Amino acid sequence: MPTLATKFIPIRSAFETTLASGFKAAEFWLDSAVLAQADEISQVAREYPFRYALHFPNSGPLSDETLNATVNLYQRLNATAIIIHQPMFDRYAKALLDLSPDLDLAIENHVLDLNQFDQWAERSPGLTLDVEHLWKFTLHDAPFSTLLEHVDRFLNRFAGKLQHVHMPGYTPGQDEHQPIHFNEELAFEVISRLNAHGFSKLVVSELASEFQTLEYLQRDVQMFDRWAAKAKIPTQAT
Repeated sequence: MPTLATKFIPIRSAFETTLASGFKAAEFWLDSAVLAQADEISQVAREYPFRYALHFPNSGPLSDETLNATVNLYQRLNATAIIIHQPMFDRYAKALLDLSPDLDLAIENHVLDLNQFDQWAERSPGLTLDVEHLWKFTLHDAPFSTLLEHVDRFLNRFAGKLQHVHMPGYTPGQDEHQPIHFNEELAFEVISRLNAHGFSKLVVSELASEFQTLEYLQRDVQMFDRWAAKAKIPTQAT
Protein backbone atom coordinates (compact mmCIF):
# COMPACT_ATOMS: atom_id res chain seq x y z
CA MET A 1 0.00 0.00 0.00
CA PRO A 2 1.26 3.54 -0.68
CA THR A 3 2.15 5.74 2.28
CA LEU A 4 0.79 9.29 2.29
CA ALA A 5 3.53 11.86 2.91
CA THR A 6 3.89 15.58 3.31
CA LYS A 7 6.85 17.74 2.25
CA PHE A 8 8.74 20.26 4.35
CA ILE A 9 12.06 21.88 5.16
CA PRO A 10 13.43 19.66 7.95
CA ILE A 11 13.15 21.89 11.00
CA ARG A 12 11.85 20.78 14.41
CA SER A 13 8.52 22.60 14.19
CA ALA A 14 7.68 20.92 10.88
CA PHE A 15 8.35 17.47 12.37
CA GLU A 16 6.08 18.28 15.30
CA THR A 17 3.23 19.52 13.10
CA THR A 18 3.54 16.45 10.89
CA LEU A 19 3.45 14.13 13.89
CA ALA A 20 0.39 15.86 15.36
CA SER A 21 -1.45 15.66 12.05
CA GLY A 22 -1.17 11.89 11.78
CA PHE A 23 1.14 11.67 8.76
CA LYS A 24 3.56 8.74 8.74
CA ALA A 25 6.05 9.99 6.15
CA ALA A 26 7.77 13.10 4.85
CA GLU A 27 9.80 14.31 1.91
CA PHE A 28 12.56 16.77 2.81
CA TRP A 29 13.09 19.88 0.73
CA LEU A 30 16.87 20.36 0.62
CA ASP A 31 19.45 22.86 -0.54
CA SER A 32 23.12 23.37 0.25
CA ALA A 33 22.44 25.36 3.41
CA VAL A 34 20.04 22.75 4.76
CA LEU A 35 22.41 19.91 3.90
CA ALA A 36 25.18 21.65 5.84
CA GLN A 37 23.09 20.64 8.87
CA ALA A 38 22.67 17.01 7.77
CA ASP A 39 24.03 15.52 11.00
CA GLU A 40 21.58 17.50 13.11
CA ILE A 41 18.70 16.74 10.71
CA SER A 42 19.45 13.03 10.91
CA GLN A 43 19.44 13.11 14.71
CA VAL A 44 16.11 14.94 14.84
CA ALA A 45 14.51 12.83 12.10
CA ARG A 46 15.28 9.58 13.90
CA GLU A 47 13.28 10.80 16.90
CA TYR A 48 10.11 10.50 14.79
CA PRO A 49 8.37 7.35 13.48
CA PHE A 50 8.36 8.47 9.85
CA ARG A 51 9.42 7.11 6.51
CA TYR A 52 11.53 9.63 4.59
CA ALA A 53 12.41 10.66 1.06
CA LEU A 54 14.88 13.39 0.07
CA HIS A 55 14.37 16.05 -2.57
CA PHE A 56 17.78 16.82 -4.06
CA PRO A 57 18.65 20.55 -4.38
CA ASN A 58 17.09 22.16 -7.42
CA SER A 59 20.10 24.27 -8.41
CA GLY A 60 23.87 24.27 -8.18
CA PRO A 61 26.76 24.37 -8.17
CA LEU A 62 27.02 21.84 -5.37
CA SER A 63 30.18 20.98 -3.48
CA ASP A 64 31.54 17.51 -2.78
CA GLU A 65 30.56 18.11 0.84
CA THR A 66 26.93 18.68 -0.17
CA LEU A 67 26.87 15.50 -2.26
CA ASN A 68 28.38 13.51 0.59
CA ALA A 69 25.86 14.97 3.02
CA THR A 70 22.99 13.94 0.71
CA VAL A 71 24.18 10.36 0.48
CA ASN A 72 24.88 10.13 4.22
CA LEU A 73 21.43 11.45 5.08
CA TYR A 74 19.81 9.02 2.64
CA GLN A 75 21.65 6.11 4.23
CA ARG A 76 21.10 7.14 7.85
CA LEU A 77 17.36 7.54 7.33
CA ASN A 78 16.97 4.54 5.02
CA ALA A 79 15.21 6.93 2.65
CA THR A 80 12.85 5.55 0.04
CA ALA A 81 14.22 7.69 -2.82
CA ILE A 82 16.10 10.80 -3.83
CA ILE A 83 13.81 12.95 -5.96
CA ILE A 84 15.83 14.85 -8.52
CA HIS A 85 15.20 17.22 -11.42
CA GLN A 86 16.55 16.25 -14.84
CA PRO A 87 19.25 18.97 -15.09
CA MET A 88 20.59 18.06 -11.64
CA PHE A 89 20.51 14.36 -12.49
CA ASP A 90 22.48 15.03 -15.66
CA ARG A 91 25.06 17.00 -13.69
CA TYR A 92 25.37 15.04 -10.45
CA ALA A 93 24.07 11.49 -10.89
CA LYS A 94 27.47 9.98 -11.64
CA ALA A 95 29.08 11.60 -8.60
CA LEU A 96 26.20 10.48 -6.35
CA LEU A 97 26.30 6.92 -7.65
CA ASP A 98 30.08 6.81 -7.28
CA LEU A 99 29.49 7.51 -3.58
CA SER A 100 26.73 4.90 -3.29
CA PRO A 101 25.74 2.77 -6.31
CA ASP A 102 22.50 1.59 -4.68
CA LEU A 103 20.84 5.01 -4.45
CA ASP A 104 17.27 5.16 -5.75
CA LEU A 105 17.47 8.28 -7.90
CA ALA A 106 13.95 9.18 -9.07
CA ILE A 107 13.82 11.79 -11.84
CA GLU A 108 10.74 14.02 -11.77
CA ASN A 109 8.67 14.94 -14.83
CA HIS A 110 8.21 18.65 -15.45
CA VAL A 111 7.19 20.66 -18.52
CA LEU A 112 7.12 17.85 -21.10
CA ASP A 113 4.97 17.19 -24.13
CA LEU A 114 3.60 13.67 -24.60
CA ASN A 115 6.57 12.43 -26.61
CA GLN A 116 9.00 13.92 -24.10
CA PHE A 117 7.01 12.37 -21.24
CA ASP A 118 7.38 8.93 -22.81
CA GLN A 119 11.08 9.52 -23.42
CA TRP A 120 11.54 10.60 -19.79
CA ALA A 121 9.86 7.44 -18.54
CA GLU A 122 11.75 5.16 -20.92
CA ARG A 123 15.26 6.50 -20.39
CA SER A 124 15.21 7.31 -16.66
CA PRO A 125 16.51 4.62 -14.27
CA GLY A 126 13.98 5.63 -11.61
CA LEU A 127 10.91 7.85 -11.74
CA THR A 128 9.06 10.43 -9.68
CA LEU A 129 5.63 10.84 -11.23
CA ASP A 130 4.24 14.32 -10.59
CA VAL A 131 0.55 13.94 -11.38
CA GLU A 132 -0.03 17.69 -11.25
CA HIS A 133 2.72 18.30 -13.82
CA LEU A 134 1.30 15.56 -16.05
CA TRP A 135 -2.18 17.07 -15.99
CA LYS A 136 -1.21 20.75 -16.20
CA PHE A 137 1.87 20.80 -18.42
CA THR A 138 1.72 17.62 -20.50
CA LEU A 139 -2.03 17.17 -20.96
CA HIS A 140 -2.86 20.92 -20.75
CA ASP A 141 -5.77 20.46 -18.34
CA ALA A 142 -7.44 17.75 -20.42
CA PRO A 143 -10.62 16.10 -19.10
CA PHE A 144 -10.20 14.02 -15.97
CA SER A 145 -10.93 10.81 -17.86
CA THR A 146 -8.02 11.58 -20.20
CA LEU A 147 -5.68 12.06 -17.27
CA LEU A 148 -6.70 8.67 -15.85
CA GLU A 149 -6.13 7.01 -19.22
CA HIS A 150 -2.58 8.36 -19.25
CA VAL A 151 -1.98 7.34 -15.63
CA ASP A 152 -3.12 3.82 -16.53
CA ARG A 153 -0.90 3.78 -19.60
CA PHE A 154 2.08 5.01 -17.58
CA LEU A 155 1.60 2.46 -14.80
CA ASN A 156 1.06 -0.43 -17.20
CA ARG A 157 4.41 0.33 -18.80
CA PHE A 158 6.55 1.82 -16.06
CA ALA A 159 5.23 0.88 -12.62
CA GLY A 160 8.37 -1.17 -12.03
CA LYS A 161 10.53 1.98 -12.30
CA LEU A 162 8.30 4.19 -10.16
CA GLN A 163 9.99 5.24 -6.92
CA HIS A 164 7.96 8.25 -5.77
CA VAL A 165 4.76 10.21 -6.52
CA HIS A 166 3.87 13.88 -6.15
CA MET A 167 0.11 14.45 -6.07
CA PRO A 168 -1.21 17.76 -4.81
CA GLY A 169 -4.96 18.32 -5.01
CA TYR A 170 -4.86 19.87 -8.46
CA THR A 171 -7.95 20.96 -10.42
CA PRO A 172 -7.55 22.46 -13.91
CA GLY A 173 -7.39 26.22 -13.78
CA GLN A 174 -6.52 26.33 -10.08
CA ASP A 175 -3.21 27.10 -8.40
CA GLU A 176 -0.52 24.46 -8.06
CA HIS A 177 0.57 22.77 -4.82
CA GLN A 178 -2.77 22.63 -3.03
CA PRO A 179 -3.55 19.98 -0.39
CA ILE A 180 -4.35 16.56 -1.79
CA HIS A 181 -7.81 16.63 -0.17
CA PHE A 182 -8.76 19.59 -2.39
CA ASN A 183 -9.42 17.02 -5.13
CA GLU A 184 -10.50 13.86 -3.38
CA GLU A 185 -11.71 12.21 -6.59
CA LEU A 186 -8.26 12.59 -8.14
CA ALA A 187 -6.60 11.21 -5.01
CA PHE A 188 -8.91 8.20 -4.74
CA GLU A 189 -8.57 7.26 -8.40
CA VAL A 190 -4.79 7.60 -8.61
CA ILE A 191 -3.98 6.06 -5.22
CA SER A 192 -6.23 3.10 -6.06
CA ARG A 193 -4.32 2.59 -9.30
CA LEU A 194 -0.97 2.82 -7.53
CA ASN A 195 -2.12 0.32 -4.94
CA ALA A 196 -3.33 -2.08 -7.63
CA HIS A 197 0.15 -1.98 -9.19
CA GLY A 198 1.79 -2.79 -5.86
CA PHE A 199 3.32 0.66 -5.29
CA SER A 200 4.41 0.83 -1.65
CA LYS A 201 6.53 3.97 -1.40
CA LEU A 202 5.46 7.59 -0.82
CA VAL A 203 2.61 9.60 -2.34
CA VAL A 204 3.28 13.21 -1.42
CA SER A 205 0.77 15.97 -0.89
CA GLU A 206 3.22 18.62 -2.07
CA LEU A 207 1.91 21.78 -0.41
CA ALA A 208 2.64 25.44 -0.86
CA SER A 209 3.86 27.01 2.37
CA GLU A 210 0.52 28.65 3.20
CA PHE A 211 -1.10 25.22 3.46
CA GLN A 212 1.51 23.66 5.74
CA THR A 213 -0.65 23.98 8.84
CA LEU A 214 -2.01 21.41 11.25
CA GLU A 215 -5.57 21.88 9.96
CA TYR A 216 -4.73 21.22 6.30
CA LEU A 217 -2.41 18.34 7.11
CA GLN A 218 -5.05 16.66 9.28
CA ARG A 219 -7.59 16.96 6.48
CA ASP A 220 -5.13 15.27 4.11
CA VAL A 221 -4.70 12.37 6.53
CA GLN A 222 -8.47 12.10 7.03
CA MET A 223 -8.91 11.93 3.26
CA PHE A 224 -6.34 9.14 2.99
CA ASP A 225 -8.09 7.23 5.74
CA ARG A 226 -11.37 7.55 3.84
CA TRP A 227 -9.65 6.06 0.80
CA ALA A 228 -8.22 3.22 2.90
CA ALA A 229 -11.64 2.50 4.42
CA LYS A 230 -13.24 2.43 0.98
CA ALA A 231 -10.49 0.08 -0.21
CA LYS A 232 -10.89 -2.00 2.97
CA ILE A 233 -7.29 -1.32 4.00
CA PRO A 234 -6.25 -0.50 7.62
CA THR A 235 -5.77 3.22 8.12
CA GLN A 236 -2.44 4.92 8.72
CA ALA A 237 -3.35 5.25 12.39
CA THR A 238 -3.43 1.47 12.94
